[in-house]
Amino acid sequence: MKLNKRVLFSAILVFVLAAGGAAAWYFLRDSDEVKIRRTLRELCSLATKGSGEKAASGLLKIRQVESLFAPRCQFDFKHEMFSGELSDVEIASTLTRFRALFSTVSVKMRGLEIAVEPPDSASAIFTGILEGRMKDGRTVSEVRDLFCSLKRIDDRWKVDRITVREVLEM
Repeated sequence: MKLNKRVLFSAILVFVLAAGGAAAWYFLRDSDEVKIRRTLRELCSLATKGSGEKAASGLLKIRQVESLFAPRCQFDFKHEMFSGELSDVEIASTLTRFRALFSTVSVKMRGLEIAVEPPDSASAIFTGILEGRMKDGRTVSEVRDLFCSLKRIDDRWKVDRITVREVLEM
């Protein structure tokens, strides 16, 4: 009888631990919105260049392009340098040229609204803020309303389109 009680107790303990582990995983896992928010924050970090940033750290940032963008991504920033459909290699090259224009630059987002369209699409609307000092000493301060669409590729949310939103002025 003692052996059966031990076996029963062990089985119940294993079941409770397994159920607790499954519940913890389910409730603590990142939602799609959290993953998309993280991708867009990484994108802002990628474009940001601090004072005294070394070339090597800039190159390490540029290497993240493949993890943030779809293999082909559509850009429309109403500027020749940042328009068209670009591969991840072209995005990395364009981002390198962009960062080279600035001694410091900060890219931030505000008012992020995310809509997930199951199973593998999402969109985000936000205000992008760019502030920087160009290498020639001029300062830049730009604010744009942006639309971004994302696709889930290899279980990671990647940007496949970024456009400036047309906001009607009265």
